[in-house]
Amino acid sequence: MGDMTDVFNGVVNITGNLLDSDFVNRFTMAIFAVILVFGILNCVFGYRLLRFWMMIGGFFVGAGLALIVVHTMGMQEKSTMLIAALATGVVFAVIAFLIYKAGVFILAAGIGWALSIYFLHPTSSASFFACILIGVALGSMAVKYCREVLIVATSLIGGVMSGVSLAKLGNLEDIPYGLGMSVGFAVLGMLIQFAINKPVSDEEYAVQDEYNTQDQRMPQNPDMQGYRPQGENRTEYSEKMRNREKK
Repeated sequence: MGDMTDVFNGVVNITGNLLDSDFVNRFTMAIFAVILVFGILNCVFGYRLLRFWMMIGGFFVGAGLALIVVHTMGMQEKSTMLIAALATGVVFAVIAFLIYKAGVFILAAGIGWALSIYFLHPTSSASFFACILIGVALGSMAVKYCREVLIVATSLIGGVMSGVSLAKLGNLEDIPYGLGMSVGFAVLGMLIQFAINKPVSDEEYAVQDEYNTQDQRMPQNPDMQGYRPQGENRTEYSEKMRNREKK
């Protein structure tokens, strides 16, 4: 960890060199507009679009780790770094999509890592290691408290994306404006997400499992062939099925 700061600075410089190209500069405003849209979606629908964000988060976490490892190994060729980042990013994205808990951990850890670097601006090995620990801690918490942690995390990262990009688009790049808009987006996103994503109790999970079991049996019942309940929740449907079996 003695040269971790140098590694991080090297990765940032490489990324900066890539972003300083003439092609990217010509489309800076369009890029920030896209970031704004994704930020707002993350603020409002971060938890609803969990699988999608897990894939995106897994890709960037994997790519970031690959860049750090390759740079630590002393490889400076851009093509090698690009291939390693893309390959590792794709692997992490697939893992995040296929394995739910792994995806939740990777997404939350990546958000925690990104937010801690953004706010703390690590300048030493100790502070950089602290950012890694923050990411790991947030990922571990998300596995146990998925809904609450991910709603807060996606609202925060979406708020930062939205606030910074909107400030850039509006030529309001000073800290009070960008920071204020980021906080506003984040708070609004949390309020909306907690309102539209109600907690699910163990009893509701049990009802959902029973619903799925009954749904698989329906093609074998002539009276229920092709039937799908509409206008009623799963608890009501499960109660109706239990009464039907009693008769």
